[in-house]
Amino acid sequence: MNAQRVPGAGSAFFVHVTNGAPTAGCVAIPASTLASIVRWVRPGTVIALAPR
Repeated sequence: MNAQRVPGAGSAFFVHVTNGAPTAGCVAIPASTLASIVRWVRPGTVIALAPR
């Protein structure tokens, strides 16, 4: 967590299309799922991540 917003100290995640390999903390999802998310997301949208 980077509550102080220190540059370079992290506290972000990236969503991208999966290639089947493990990630280093990103959220990797199928292309069709990412396309669906991009269609409905708007400024101010909150995306909550939870374990399956």
